[in-house]
Amino acid sequence: VEQWRRAVDGRAEDLLSYYQKAHDLITSHAAQQAFDIRAESSSLRQRYGHSTIGQCALLARRLVESGCRFVGVDHAGWDTHFTCFPTLQDDLIPQADRAFSALVSDLEERGLLDSTLVIMMGEMGRTPRVNKNAGRDHWGKAQSILIAGGGTHPGQVIGATDEHANEPVSDPVSIQDLHHTIYRLMGIDPGKTYYTPLGRPVPIGSGGKMIPGLV
Repeated sequence: VEQWRRAVDGRAEDLLSYYQKAHDLITSHAAQQAFDIRAESSSLRQRYGHSTIGQCALLARRLVESGCRFVGVDHAGWDTHFTCFPTLQDDLIPQADRAFSALVSDLEERGLLDSTLVIMMGEMGRTPRVNKNAGRDHWGKAQSILIAGGGTHPGQVIGATDEHANEPVSDPVSIQDLHHTIYRLMGIDPGKTYYTPLGRPVPIGSGGKMIPGLV
């Protein structure tokens, strides 16, 4: 990209300026302080758990506290098609539960939860039936999502599936509804459409509505 700098037009120059801004941001003193997780007490780090997701959740709180507008925490390993039960019981679920609960309570204790929307979700649900390899496969009909803070009402369950967790039987929520709700809570108009330089419309959302009862 740098080699092309002198040959590009104004738009590409603008893109290069964004790269420079990103570089300046992550190398700034404020960013270095936010990423220095060693500044936290050992007791608080233990509270989040000494796992990848635990320490990343703690780092997420530090970034939010420093003014970061959007933070993503990735926790791999949930593609449990084979012998899922030992992995879920011993590693994945305890680590995720500890990290999520610590993050929510820590944000609340610091007065940040009301202004921070916390969402824990995956790409899809898992099959209600265990397969022949003692695992669970991809399932698009139903999944559970945890939402906290950001002006949402706590302590409630919205919607329900049938007795086999196969598909929704009441108050179904679509992915479009989820996107619409997230955008609204972030102060973004989900009905807005941007246009490319060639005039192609690029809508922010694709329909959907606020999740009833969540806010």
